Amino acid sequence: MKIISRNLLLFALLLFIYTVLFRFGLGSLLSAEKWAWVIVIAVVYGAMIFVTAWMTGKRDGINNFLFDAGFRWNLTTFIVWGAASEAWFLLGFQSAHETIRVVHITLLIWSGFLILHFILFLILRKRTIKGVHKTNIFE
Repeated sequence: MKIISRNLLLFALLLFIYTVLFRFGLGSLLSAEKWAWVIVIAVVYGAMIFVTAWMTGKRDGINNFLFDAGFRWNLTTFIVWGAASEAWFLLGFQSAHETIRVVHITLLIWSGFLILHFILFLILRKRTIKGVHKTNIFE
């Protein structure tokens, strides 16, 4: 059992690449004032993250019997997205229509949901023995 697995690191790397590409595309579309395409790129970005998390998480579940209800993926997404978005603004790559305040508000709201997810993780953890679900042990 590994808390930071190869699949989680692969997800983090792909998420970072997706986020940089999304930020670049978002900034370009906002500067060109192509508002409808902003929605399209955001939906595609979200779908790519979901599919990547689903595939790497499923593969991790097969190789690593750690029962965490996806909390590691949620926390990794929070950290990578937050760091990439903050760096985007610190390096001055944002468009005139973007503000760092949106990133901060998003991280604040997301941290609330992350805390709720952690509480759910702690509740579900009571159903495991050393991180392995009891049904996997006593089959």
